[in-house]
Amino acid sequence: MAKIELNKTYKGNCIELANTLENESIDCIITSPPYYNSSHKYQRGTGFHYTADVGEPLYVIQDVFEALKPKLKEDGIICLNLGFSYGETGVMRPFDIVNRLREKGGYFVNDVVIWHKNNPIPMQNRLTNAIEYIFILSKHPIGKYYTKKYTHNVWKFSVDGGGKGHSAVFPIDLPLNCIEHFTQENDVVLDCFMGSGTTAEACVKTKRNFIGFEINQDYIDLTEKRVEKFLNNFTEPSLFGNEM
Repeated sequence: MAKIELNKTYKGNCIELANTLENESIDCIITSPPYYNSSHKYQRGTGFHYTADVGEPLYVIQDVFEALKPKLKEDGIICLNLGFSYGETGVMRPFDIVNRLREKGGYFVNDVVIWHKNNPIPMQNRLTNAIEYIFILSKHPIGKYYTKKYTHNVWKFSVDGGGKGHSAVFPIDLPLNCIEHFTQENDVVLDCFMGSGTTAEACVKTKRNFIGFEINQDYIDLTEKRVEKFLNNFTEPSLFGNEM
């Protein structure tokens, strides 16, 4: 494969694509991996739903971050957005994944951000699930921070309203806030599960470079349209999202 170019999304298996990156070329990784109902099944052995140690997303995340570790700069940061589903994956899913990255991958957990959703889907007979996590990981005990203001680790903003051709779009405030606190202008940000391109849009809005990996060509087309639309209508943006 040719050398990876900046500000482009590549189609393919994220693990294979990770191996094409140059070592220590990525400043920050901002991503939200797929849930168990992903149309592309990554798994080892007999992966079953409900099983904390076998399910395919747990392993694809472990494998891709193993491949990405030498590609991340020594002071680089990973912002890993993980949620859970009562019915499918269980409340411990995010912690099972992060513990695997700590124990098997050698990553350090620098911080845990709680994303408090302003508009969660109401539930009956259970507590309404109104949170997701953003785990801040690095190759060393302390990664780089660019926080210049007093900031809580509870970020409040709404779930994306949809309409972007993807069933699980995270709101642009999520990558914008990660970009603000863990990157500088011209840094290279990777989203190894790009989806419909929210991370890419956040990067072009804030003068960061992005690289995307995505297995679905329809989503790659959506990402290109989002970036093109922003650039065609460019005015100096308000760089970052909601106050936290």
